[in-house]
Amino acid sequence: MDSLSILAMAAAAVQQRESESLKQTAEYSIRRAQSWDIPLLEYVERSAAEIFRTVDLGFLADGDTVDPAALQAMAQADHLWVATNRFDQPIGFAGGEYLSGNFHIVEVSVAKEFQGKGVGKALMTTMVEHISREGYKSVTLTTYRTLPWNGPWYSRLGFFEVNPHDMGRDYLELLASEAQHGLDVRSRCVMRKIL
Repeated sequence: MDSLSILAMAAAAVQQRESESLKQTAEYSIRRAQSWDIPLLEYVERSAAEIFRTVDLGFLADGDTVDPAALQAMAQADHLWVATNRFDQPIGFAGGEYLSGNFHIVEVSVAKEFQGKGVGKALMTTMVEHISREGYKSVTLTTYRTLPWNGPWYSRLGFFEVNPHDMGRDYLELLASEAQHGLDVRSRCVMRKIL
């Protein structure tokens, strides 16, 4: 066997090991979303929503995703972050917007194969750091109160449940809109984190 063949075999072995390690580890980075990311985020959100099938909320996995125009507006406002794999492909995202004096999180999604590996927490940490520097004093969101990857997870990140009536009309309207889209408002809640 000549040295060129040995070198080619070694390169193939290294490439195979790198491919296998990518599947086994959650190598990622967080950056601001770019316009070319927007069309890819639907796939991330759909993959992330598959977990809802495990608790008889499969309609969420089959339902609408965040409107690309809304994602584009968040990106233009520098309020949309993506987690990317080492090939710079989105594997997660988090975005939000101004709502009644607060920064309101519209969506946090992590692709199914990357869930439970710290990607969501890294996205949230990055988002909170940036919006805090912008002068926001609190962050809000709506979520399922008891699903482990919803209310309890956000609680571990410093969020606490608040009465939507205390938050104002915009939050009541937001919950009403969720109800119109089939979400059970009795199991939903508004959460807030003071910065």
